[in-house]
Amino acid sequence: MPSTDLHGNEANGTWTDEIINPPLRSRPTILVVEEDNNARHALTKNLRQFGYRLLVAADVEDALEWVSSSAYIHADVLLIDLIGKLPEEALSVGQYLRAQAKYDARTPLVVMPEKVAKEVEGTDKNVSANDWICYYEDSDQLQRLLVRLLQ
Repeated sequence: MPSTDLHGNEANGTWTDEIINPPLRSRPTILVVEEDNNARHALTKNLRQFGYRLLVAADVEDALEWVSSSAYIHADVLLIDLIGKLPEEALSVGQYLRAQAKYDARTPLVVMPEKVAKEVEGTDKNVSANDWICYYEDSDQLQRLLVRLLQ
């Protein structure tokens, strides 16, 4: 049976649905905790365009409820942006969430502070083992960090 493209047309052997959209199980999964509705929309749009599967929580309580549910899917990375929290506070919350999800410390945790000083904008800081602060400048910077962490 010949393969078909996304529109049901016979593929020429090069462009198949599996190449364009790899099976979900092969895509890295990111648990996103973003409290700002507008930022959540933009962030998840960019991450989906990069091909990630997303588990999205509007706040820490939603994330804790999600990771304790029986339907929980393992995430490869935790990505957290909490309104009004210092990076160190958000790291502490992320570490607690990682422990509640029964991940080991090797599961990367990335915190994105909402306010960033101009001198650190666009940098990533490794604060311990697999815990990072991403002083977000643009989606390409975040993508480069995620690629490094998922290798």
